[in-house]
Amino acid sequence: MSVKTLQAIVGIFFLLLGFVGVLPNVDEGVFAISNHHVGVEMFFGIVELICGAVLILSLFAFMRRKTIYRVSLLVFLFWIAQIVFSKFVWGLPQQSLASVMNWLLILSVESIVAGSVWLLASTYRK
Repeated sequence: MSVKTLQAIVGIFFLLLGFVGVLPNVDEGVFAISNHHVGVEMFFGIVELICGAVLILSLFAFMRRKTIYRVSLLVFLFWIAQIVFSKFVWGLPQQSLASVMNWLLILSVESIVAGSVWLLASTYRK
């Protein structure tokens, strides 16, 4: 898989996640930050929309590598913030083994997304 393909997939993911984040009647499922903090959810939805749009647009419009690197790094930082809020601030698991395993599974999926964005950023670093 090429870096451009990964960039397109990650860009589409963030666009979809951003749309779902700003629509109040749609549940984000495992990627929800918190059901009790709608303002934070909306803010991250808007940021995800912008990040996804820039990642997709940079495939079709001329952007300097440094700009794509900075945008990818910004996406990475916001995604890490989303993980911190959704998994450690408002989403610590219950004491049951099933709850902890589910929490770890979702955390690993979010870590894969973070790793993909980090790979994109490091590709455009030079």
